[in-house]
Amino acid sequence: MLLGLGVVAVGVALVRDSETAFGATGASMFVVLGAIVLLSFVALRPVSARPAPAAQQVTWEGEPAQFHPHRADRRRIVGMIVLTLLGGWFAVMGVVGAVEETWLWAVLAAVPAVYFLGFPVLGALGRFRVGGWWLTPTRVVVEHHGVRSELSLGDVGTVTPWSRSVHVAPSGSATTSRRSLTPMPWRARPHPVDLVIPVDAGAAPGASEDLAALLRGAARSAPRRSG
Repeated sequence: MLLGLGVVAVGVALVRDSETAFGATGASMFVVLGAIVLLSFVALRPVSARPAPAAQQVTWEGEPAQFHPHRADRRRIVGMIVLTLLGGWFAVMGVVGAVEETWLWAVLAAVPAVYFLGFPVLGALGRFRVGGWWLTPTRVVVEHHGVRSELSLGDVGTVTPWSRSVHVAPSGSATTSRRSLTPMPWRARPHPVDLVIPVDAGAAPGASEDLAALLRGAARSAPRRSG
């Protein structure tokens, strides 16, 4: 926290001593970096255990389903703020640099500005969200950070609880189907084989084991794939 405050103070001093808008914009990067350090201090604080959001009875693509929403935790919110700060700084730097110096600054700043700002923009549009997962009588569907993954319950092989997720491995030659909801640079990189269901960071101990037991029971009651 002291480091972050110190970097912000240095940045403010440099901005006040700048004689041009371009110089002030460049010096303001220290303010942005100091703010990121302070936000990181907030994000890394321990998260207290809390009950998972209640499942909702919905209709998913014509099937009755249990919808288990994922909750946006403090780290995701802080991450979005950090990405917005970085993207906003690059956007301002590109505009000011193009006006006061050379158009090359706009070209150099465009890529990082678009990349960093893409996350909060897609999040606001619902294309890059924490999402949740659906359990129907025939399949389990997971939507997480721009990727939708689906596996038939009859194709479920092993269900393994991890500390913050549950890995569902397909049986035999079955595969997990994927559908991208966002362009390549912004979507999550899913596990190459398993269907992965994230568990809330603040979930109570044993949440992943409870989720694994629920999925095993659903898989046992589902009709198995022939062959």
